[in-house]
Amino acid sequence: MSTETNSTAVAEEIPNLLITPNAQEYLHDLLEKQNTPGIGVRIFVENPGTPRAECCMAYSAPEEIIPTDYKQDYPDFPAFIDAPSIPYLRDAVIDYNKDRFGGQLTFRAPNSKVPRVGPDASIEERITYVLQSEINPGLAGHGGNCALVEVVEDEEHG
Repeated sequence: MSTETNSTAVAEEIPNLLITPNAQEYLHDLLEKQNTPGIGVRIFVENPGTPRAECCMAYSAPEEIIPTDYKQDYPDFPAFIDAPSIPYLRDAVIDYNKDRFGGQLTFRAPNSKVPRVGPDASIEERITYVLQSEINPGLAGHGGNCALVEVVEDEEHG
């Protein structure tokens, strides 16, 4: 497997996402059926860092490649990783488990629901972190949760 970035704008953190050999074989077979030369998969997280985080994978035809995505080349196909999703895909594993009904592709991403806050995090990221790590665990016990809707700068009140 080789890795590269399609753009210098990609996140500096290199993903350590693992697609197991079984999953690679399964994905290769799926991609081959698409009859599209150069097709790969795109991996991303919807609603990252929230309780509603969902790991996703989609076909990625050559004309659909997003320049800021991080590219990981596997022997039979490329995988494109959404740059903003990289911190949430840390330690993620995509596997395929065969069973008598065919099999199941599994996606384990232990950090997908964990907000990431670095020293250069935006105010939105910092507020979301506090909500998810300190407020929502208490609300969850009562069946609730909260989320940041927007941040409005109010020059009158600072």
